[in-house]
Amino acid sequence: MRWPDWLTKRTVKTVRTRPFDEDALPEPAAPTLEQTVEEGMLLAEYATRMAVKNHIVVDTLQYGNDFDPARHTGEAAHMLRELASEQGEAAGRIEEDLEAAHGLRGDAMHPHDYRDIDVANLRLRRDAAIDLASALRAKADSEDELLALVERGRSDAWDEVGRAIEAGLDAFSGVEALREDYEREKPARLNLLIRRDLARLQEERTGY
Repeated sequence: MRWPDWLTKRTVKTVRTRPFDEDALPEPAAPTLEQTVEEGMLLAEYATRMAVKNHIVVDTLQYGNDFDPARHTGEAAHMLRELASEQGEAAGRIEEDLEAAHGLRGDAMHPHDYRDIDVANLRLRRDAAIDLASALRAKADSEDELLALVERGRSDAWDEVGRAIEAGLDAFSGVEALREDYEREKPARLNLLIRRDLARLQEERTGY
């Protein structure tokens, strides 16, 4: 007599897995000097764009000046040279750490207690700081690079102003926001604002 399947106790098969071995993970590749400098340059350019954006917003909206790229290249150059100076100072500090770490064995007592094992990383950081400082000064001396940064800052400024206007429209709408067709009509109202009001403002500020 064959017992029904539902009366037969099924054996649950288990799959053996090996315990996680962190030491078996591949060693991450150390960053190259070029990669380190490139990453530093990206961060420096972003900081400069933000400084230029703020300079443009204050100069055009608060003080009512016409937008002129030449009014903002000085701000971009100043920011780049300031960042270059910081990298130069950092290179000097790292050089002192290198001298102290050479030949020093044992375990570190705190995060800045460098030992001989840290020498390669310290050397990379020092060289990257030196190269980055040089690249930033070169960018600060290039009129084309400065104008490109100002243009990107102008775009950031327009984006920020646009978001502020949209938020103002939402707040001003009040009861209108409760209407069922509010979201459907909102893009059309924004488009009208951009084509009419902002175009008129740009013409008044820039003359074109």
